[in-house]
Amino acid sequence: MNPPSRWRRLVQDAFTRWTRSQDAREVLAAASPRAWLSAALVIPAVLALATFAPGADRFFDLDFLEALACFVPALVLGLGFALLHRGRQHIEWWGWLYFVPGTSALQFSMACLMALAAMPGAMVFAAVLLFTAGYHGRVHRVAPSQPFLALGTVLALGLAALLARTEEHLALFAVMGPLAVILELYSGSFALEHDRTRVEAEHLRAAVQAQMLEQQERDVGRLSQALVQILGYNHDINNALMSVSAAADILSVMGVQRNALPRAEFEELVRELNEGLARIRDMVLEIRQKGRRTVNHEPENVDIVPVLESVRTTLGWRFPDVRIQVKVEGSACALVRGGVTTMRRVVENLVLNACEGNGERGAAKVDITARTEPYSGRLELLIADDGPGFPAEKLEAPIEGLSTTKPNGTGLGLYTSECLIRASGGTLERGNRPAGGAQLRILLPRELR
Repeated sequence: MNPPSRWRRLVQDAFTRWTRSQDAREVLAAASPRAWLSAALVIPAVLALATFAPGADRFFDLDFLEALACFVPALVLGLGFALLHRGRQHIEWWGWLYFVPGTSALQFSMACLMALAAMPGAMVFAAVLLFTAGYHGRVHRVAPSQPFLALGTVLALGLAALLARTEEHLALFAVMGPLAVILELYSGSFALEHDRTRVEAEHLRAAVQAQMLEQQERDVGRLSQALVQILGYNHDINNALMSVSAAADILSVMGVQRNALPRAEFEELVRELNEGLARIRDMVLEIRQKGRRTVNHEPENVDIVPVLESVRTTLGWRFPDVRIQVKVEGSACALVRGGVTTMRRVVENLVLNACEGNGERGAAKVDITARTEPYSGRLELLIADDGPGFPAEKLEAPIEGLSTTKPNGTGLGLYTSECLIRASGGTLERGNRPAGGAQLRILLPRELR
């Protein structure tokens, strides 16, 4: 690979890492049309106070129109970004390219005010610039390995320094400029380290949770087996009770014929025997009803959207290099036994399998689509990835527990998910996409309205 191609690949990889380390929802919320319209009202008001308030001419010495013109590029780029992404839940790569100059334009406006104001006021705007740079560094994960916003800050400060009024202003730029860039990089690096620590904690929590779930599965398995045995014994117990009752009736007849006991005493014994048998029958019936209520727990109506977003966020931190997209078409509710807990476990298991792949290569992109299946009216959940896909022999065989291609896998994720889906009256279908990668199709019943 020649040097230009190598450098281009390094820049592309760094840009990809940077975009995947972002919280798109936080960025979209901060750069919404409402936020920029509020800024369009608040910032001109602040500039007007800095220009026309009593004593402002000596402290700031700003021209209002010049100060407002510094803010116009940031406002135009910010509103453009907000309108292009209105109603979106994800930012495409071109959106991040657009985002870099927009953020740099905001820092340029602060640096321009620092260059145009008198020295006391320039110090105030320098402090605002430092705060803005530190905030951008933390929120947007600016670091030496992904310095795109830092480069924009350097360019913004360089252009604004051309407008410096005096040598004192240039000296202020010489000090505050590097401080702003260093603060931006430090804040971003600290945020990335915090993210890594949180991911490690999530991994540890997931490992502990997996062990707990495995233990719970064993306990539930033993409990289910015992419950099935108890329900099976009911039939034998009923037969025994019927035999005992019949024997008591026969004993009553034979005892009267043989005159072994006075009739009154013998009938009293038979009555007590029948009453005891009736109490046993009532207790067995109560145990059976309790067992049936446990086994036939009614499914709950679950809203899938919060579950999908929660899984996307959680696994997004664990696998920052995997792009997980969620798309919901129309109403997305389903009847699931165990409610939200079961639904989250199913989706998390299946998306986790896609991210991990076969243990050697995982997916770089996972698409989750929820929609109404047009023929049956059920909820259809599609999980598609661009990973290695399923081996042909696996697709031909039924899903089994403890069967996995991953060196450290347990083989329980897909098997457990299918069991939970079938318990809710749904189906799970496996397949491979024509372009490569795996696709899972889940159909779940919906509540009749």
